[in-house]
Formats: sequence, C-alpha cells, structure tokens
Amino acid sequence: MRDMVLVLNFDDAASRVVTRKLRSERIFCKIVPGSLSLEEILSQEPAGLLLCGGVTGEAPAGLDARLCHAGIPVLALGDAAAPLLQALGGAVGDKALMGAVLPVTVQPCALTDGIENGERLIQCARELTLPPQVKAICRAEDVVLGFAHEEEPLYGVQFQAEQNDMDGSRMLRNFALTVCRCTTWWDEDAFAARAVEEIGRVVGDGRAVCAMTGGTASGVSALLAFKALGKNLKCIFVDTGLLRDHEGEDFLSFYRDQIGMDITRVSAEERFLTALRGVGRPEEKRKIISDLMHTILNDTVGRMGAFDAVIRGVSCNDVMLGRENRRLMLDDSVPEIKPVQELFKDEIRRVGDFLGIPTEIISRQPFPGSGLALRILGPVTPERLQTLRAADAIFRSEVQRSGAAKRLWQYFAVLSPLPGEEDQVVVCLRAVHASERSLAYAARLPYDVMETVTDRLLRERPEIRRVVYDLTPSSNYAGIEWQ
Repeated sequence: MRDMVLVLNFDDAASRVVTRKLRSERIFCKIVPGSLSLEEILSQEPAGLLLCGGVTGEAPAGLDARLCHAGIPVLALGDAAAPLLQALGGAVGDKALMGAVLPVTVQPCALTDGIENGERLIQCARELTLPPQVKAICRAEDVVLGFAHEEEPLYGVQFQAEQNDMDGSRMLRNFALTVCRCTTWWDEDAFAARAVEEIGRVVGDGRAVCAMTGGTASGVSALLAFKALGKNLKCIFVDTGLLRDHEGEDFLSFYRDQIGMDITRVSAEERFLTALRGVGRPEEKRKIISDLMHTILNDTVGRMGAFDAVIRGVSCNDVMLGRENRRLMLDDSVPEIKPVQELFKDEIRRVGDFLGIPTEIISRQPFPGSGLALRILGPVTPERLQTLRAADAIFRSEVQRSGAAKRLWQYFAVLSPLPGEEDQVVVCLRAVHASERSLAYAARLPYDVMETVTDRLLRERPEIRRVVYDLTPSSNYAGIEWQ
C-alpha cells in the first residue's frame, strides 16, 4: 500500500478542513469524489480512507458499501458515519441531537487515544443501533456519536473535525499514524521531487507543452516540468491585454529571462478587445474570452510541431469547483499531466516559494481567467481598461503599504460607467477575508487607508466621479467577483 490516506469527498468544506489538517502534520492525503468505486479506490492502494460528510443529518449518496469489507482502514465523519454503520448491519433512526453544545464521554480505543471527556458542538446526530461486533466509542446524552468495529479497523463519528478542533486533529492523527500506519513524509520538498520524477517518467525524452496564464498554478506546474524536461518543455503565454498592471512583464521577467524557460508570448490584446466590443453581459464575456483563448492556444500549438504530453496548471480548488480549463486540441493519446491538482492554492504557493519563485509573483492574489473584463460593468473599452488597471494598482499598493494585505484573501477594484456620462465612472473597492467554509466576508480596512485610496483615485484619475466600498458577504468564493 502507498503511504497516503484518500479523502472521499461527500462535503467540500469538511474535506478541505480534514485534508489541510493532515497535510499540516506532514501526512499525505488527497481528495477524491465520494462516489468513487471500490475498484478505483483499490487501484490507488491507499493506506486508509476518510469519508467526509456534512452535518445535516442526511446520508450522502454514492457510498460503495463494499468499502467496509475491503480490508482498508475506514473513518467516516459526519453524515458519512450512518451509511457505514448500515453497511455493517446497524440501523439509523431519527435525528436526536441538533445544534447543541453537550458533554461527550469517550471510550478508549486506537482512534480516541489521548482524547478526554469534554464538551463539543453537536450539529446533528441520529439515533444509532449498533450491530454485533460494533461498539460505541463516544456518546452524548445516551446517543451514540461514535462507533468502532471490534475486529476490523472501521470507525465512524457523527461529527466533523472542525477548523480549530484540537480533539478532532488528534483523532485524525490517531487514524492516519496509528490505525493506517502512515508516516510523516510529506512536505514541499517531497512533493516537488515526486512531481519532477513523475513528469520525467511520463514524458521521457519527448517534448511537452504548457499554457501559462501568469497565475500561480500554471507557473508552479511549468517550473516543475522545466526541472524535469529542460528545453524539451515549450510554454505559451497569451497576453490578452486584460491583466493587471505590469503583470505580464513581471511574469516573463522571471520565468523566461531569469529561469531560462522557453516561452512563446502571443500578443493578442487587439483580438480580445475586438471580440469583446459592445458586449456587456458577464457570461457572454466569459465565453468569448474562453473560446478565443482556446483558439489562439491551439493555433499556436499547431505551429510548434508534435508533443508527447500536455502540462496543465489545475489546482485542487479548480477540480472541486469544476472550473478546469479545456484541454489543448492534441491527439487523445497525448497524456495530460496535472502536477499540482492535489494541492490547494496556498499549498501551491508554498511549493513555489520552495522552488525559488519570488514573493511578488508567487504571492499574487487569485485572479479570474477573464482578467479585468468581468470587473468592468458593461462593455470593455481600452479607456475603461486603462482606468480600472490604474485604479486597481492604486488600491493594491495602498493596502500593501498599510500592512493589511497579509490578512486578506482578495482585494481589488471594479469599474462601472455612469449612465449618460460615458467619460465618467464609479470605482467600487472590494476586500474580503475567506474561510474554509467557502464564505467571504468584507474586510474592515483602516479608515485612513480608504481615505488615502479615495484621494489618490480622484486626484490621479479625473474620470473617476465616485468611490464606494462593497460590504456584501458572499456564500461562495465565486461570489467574491462582480458577475
């Protein structure tokens, strides 16, 4: 078996929390769909399985009941505990505990070692009837919260490991290190070495191509591939003219000029602006940009000869949110390599830092593939792009100067033309914190910072009539953008 734990995803937020906790302990794990079949799971040879469900009291669909007879250690969390118990011959009754902080008693076993009785928030728990050979390992008000098989390494608890939950972290460590016998081998060095080795194994002496966007995921993926392939890696950077101030120049200065990567730059600003002329709807803008980018990339690749692999900068965030870009139009037999698809964005940044990518490049905040186009309400024009790019640069520079940037997830400017006054605009500033639960909250920026930003915007850009601040929370990361 491989020295890793598979996290079966029945709840995105819970899966992210568990994965981050294990990786912070240098235990390697990766997220896979909860509906993965037993055959697909066994092919990855995991040392253990973590089934991560929500805490709504509704059993997740898609769990392969054969998992509990496969000889692999299993820990089911939250709502995933109920179907595991049913697969073992137990019964699940009505909801018994909901949204209460209750005393929890713990029975000693491998999973609960070092965890003492105490209080915890029980968001939702059902009545459980345990079958033979299954015992209770924790209770609250006579309701079974956790159970364990007496002979097989099978466990279930009706709560999740919360973000700042010390007992939850201890439980996960016990499962991974004691039950699954994993080791603490995983870090940025180990990841990079493994990724370089895998790329070299797949591509061999052949050639690979990588489309670089200027973002973190594609940059780190390309650099890993460059370490494996050298000049046999060919990269393409399409300059859409929709990037932030100096972004393209800084990107090329490092990857091409300092590192020596072979990057073909395609200047396509005029093509994108022509395609976007008169288009105001966000969805239409996004489709135009995606289609044109795909066309330009494929045309460019077609002029570069044959390739033996495609390197793609896809992160775990992209996979979970279903926002992977389309693949290049090469022969279906050409393999795709996604070096960082198991990593979250902050983990990719740490790998990039380990690889020597400068802070000003690796620490750039997330940026949509559509660039500044969707941050302009209404049609995109060269003049509006210039105004927004300048306004965004002023806002970002003052936030960074104040020291507030380190505690923010994203901060940027949005532009809206004033109806009836085409040469006058309103700039809206947006700064948010984000949590593991995919929630984004408006940041309380220091008032003197906001005053300075407003003063500079009105003084340096006379076309800006008003400056406002967006306090709207969003229920998901995509809601951060004005779309």
